[in-house]
Amino acid sequence: MRESPRNWPLLRLASSLFTLRLGATMTAVGLPLLVLQEYGSGLQAALTLALELLPNVLFGAVVGDLVDRGDPRRYAMGGALGGALVIPLLPAANELWQVQVLAVASGVAYAFGVPARMSLRTVAVPAGAELRGNAMLVSAQRLPNLLGPAVAGALVPFGLSVLFFTDAAFALVAALLLVGMPAPEPPDEDVKAVPGGQTLSATLRRMFVDNVRELTRLVTKDRFLAVMTLTSFTYMFGFGISKLFLPLYALHHYSEVPGMFGYLAAGIGLGASLGGFLAAAFGRFRQGAVYMTVNVIEGICWLMLPLLDHPAPAIAVLVLAGAFEAVGTVVFYAEVQSRLAPRMTGRYFALLIPLCDAFLVLGVWVSGALTGFGELSLAALIAFVMAGPALLLAPGLLSARKPSPDPEPAAAVTAEER
Repeated sequence: MRESPRNWPLLRLASSLFTLRLGATMTAVGLPLLVLQEYGSGLQAALTLALELLPNVLFGAVVGDLVDRGDPRRYAMGGALGGALVIPLLPAANELWQVQVLAVASGVAYAFGVPARMSLRTVAVPAGAELRGNAMLVSAQRLPNLLGPAVAGALVPFGLSVLFFTDAAFALVAALLLVGMPAPEPPDEDVKAVPGGQTLSATLRRMFVDNVRELTRLVTKDRFLAVMTLTSFTYMFGFGISKLFLPLYALHHYSEVPGMFGYLAAGIGLGASLGGFLAAAFGRFRQGAVYMTVNVIEGICWLMLPLLDHPAPAIAVLVLAGAFEAVGTVVFYAEVQSRLAPRMTGRYFALLIPLCDAFLVLGVWVSGALTGFGELSLAALIAFVMAGPALLLAPGLLSARKPSPDPEPAAAVTAEER
């Protein structure tokens, strides 16, 4: 099936993702600059960025279970609306602790919105069109990485408040775009809402033990999926380091260029936009080889960055890094969708995302602790954790095939056990 204008669910979801990310990229520029400029601490900036992800790390499994058993449309809209209420308060904060409390509140909205949108992919992308459909969605997510930071870089001289208010406005629009989105298929009887008489201990066991057990069984059965899952953790660790490395690199190497951090982030966005649009062309190749190659090349790009002292080549290298990141993301999403049953997709991402965020938080904290070692050391660490695991686990990426269907997909966790 070709993605045409008649595929309204795909267009609605893509538009919502685009709008939400467009505002979020402005806050991604504004928040670390707010902390660095007002409080002058790389470690505190790292802590603030990490706190924004903390709710998803702690409660992601709970949120994912709710999304899987309910209507992901409501959670996706609610997450966007919650962010629209919290983000505009950031520039009004008078103390660092207030900024950090607001970052946590923003993280709560993020915790609900992300797995819900991942679950809606099964509604928007038809079977057999996973690569092309996810390429369109990744492009919608990545194009704002170009537009948002570029606009943010131009607006920084006029004050950071405008960035946060713009994010709030776009979050509101993103929620409204999901109005009329088709409902996902009703969940199976064993994953419906929990009976009212179930004890708290049984509920917690279902969320943190039974779901993990079933997903672990399914993932380990598929060697390719297992390798991609493992490499996603190490990749997010490197991405966490880059979240502080990039503004520090911009401030230290290009202090004479106002808004350079925004321009560098826009370079990543440009590459990611191109990579998202071109990802479908890689469908003719073995997907494991594509996934491994793009991770290695992206790592090399980050390693080169501190060696560059001119804005043009630095931005060009980040364009290349963004392009390969987007291709790898499309492959990841498409393979997950084609290898997992729809009823498991929400729970997979609900458990994957908190773990990825935990590694991202760890990367942010590590970058804050290692800022004294210089940009080259941080860039080398980013390159190693992005490229190294993909090379070490290459046999699993190059040889794995899709597993045979599971004849009893829900046998591991019965309704009575829940």
